Amino acid sequence: MTKHETPEPRMTPRMTIVSPSGLPRFRPARLGGLAILPLAMSLAACSMDNPDGFAPSCPTVEVPGAAADLVAFNGASRDIGHMAVRASVTRVTGQCHAGSGHPAPVVAEISLGLNVTRGPGTGRTVEIPYFVAVVYGDEIKNKKQFVETVQFPANVTQMLTHARVVPITLPVSKRVTIDGYRLEVGLQLTKEQLDYNQTHLIAPTFHHM
Repeated sequence: MTKHETPEPRMTPRMTIVSPSGLPRFRPARLGGLAILPLAMSLAACSMDNPDGFAPSCPTVEVPGAAADLVAFNGASRDIGHMAVRASVTRVTGQCHAGSGHPAPVVAEISLGLNVTRGPGTGRTVEIPYFVAVVYGDEIKNKKQFVETVQFPANVTQMLTHARVVPITLPVSKRVTIDGYRLEVGLQLTKEQLDYNQTHLIAPTFHHM
């Protein structure tokens, strides 16, 4: 690795948090191409090792508008009565702190807020696939997929929850600054699910919090 290359960021999933939020976004008309939109954020900086020290900045977090919703069906029918599961990204929460080493990397810990609905005939356990991608400049440095398992209580068909926290280690140096990083987060869709979103759903608008 030369001094101009960026070391690959490291990502590992851990703990679960629960927090309610979110609104449905169905619509009966066709939608054109969806651009990347700023994601609703609650990503704060903190200094874990030294409470009196300066906290590192957090990277920008974005969500592709088309990846904010996932709708899966039972069988070939796309009638809403045959929906197996519906999930929507409602927000992203997290924090940043300095990691160990010299120079110290920035560790961003993020979690997706999810609004999950199970359809008729679907069991009480559903799995929601999602991704986190680390972008530096215009280059994707790392992308990993995760699966959040949602367990519904008896007689409950809709839940508001947070996915487990994903810690992301972002190497920094004099040439590689935290301002050059961007995190992209969204639900992992098949081509069929992406086509359905473009036809039936309103692209969400997220705001910084």
